Amino acid sequence: MIQSRIREIRKHKGMTLQQVAERTGTTAQTIGRLETGMRTLSLGWVQRIAEALDTDAAELLTMPERGDIEVGSALGRNGKVKGKAVETIALRLLAASPVALGIANNLGLYRKGDVVICNRMSEINFADADQRDCLVETADGARLFGRLVEKSKNAVLVMPPEPGGEATELKKSDITAMSPATALIRRL
Repeated sequence: MIQSRIREIRKHKGMTLQQVAERTGTTAQTIGRLETGMRTLSLGWVQRIAEALDTDAAELLTMPERGDIEVGSALGRNGKVKGKAVETIALRLLAASPVALGIANNLGLYRKGDVVICNRMSEINFADADQRDCLVETADGARLFGRLVEKSKNAVLVMPPEPGGEATELKKSDITAMSPATALIRRL
């Protein structure tokens, strides 16, 4: 079942019903009814409200059976748990073109059993991947994971996750795909 996150996002952005209504060309009462489900939320309304809230339309909807998880509260100092629903994490939105990478051994900040979600770039963009952990694929079929560092106009280094590991230098022209890490899933 699809559920609306309009109220959650509106409050997070510090906006009133009236402000959203003015931006969508309707009344505060209508926005309130759309938030509570008393009025049917059409795709047209989703798009209009997304524009008013300056967010992606997909962020306004949750589909729990599709992997959305409500973060019920926040963990503070001394183990104190505070607050009500903080946000919803839409697992399906962590990456447009997801590539999951399982961690087989403890490596630096990564632990055995972790899963790193990477987002495969549609076009290689070294500026967007510089200083980020990335899965890098080369023309000869090699696959490397580590911190990408732009070394020069024509070369990059891939720094392995484990301390003291040996960096691999690659020509930019040899890289066929890059997938920067976007999320870490760690089982407890």
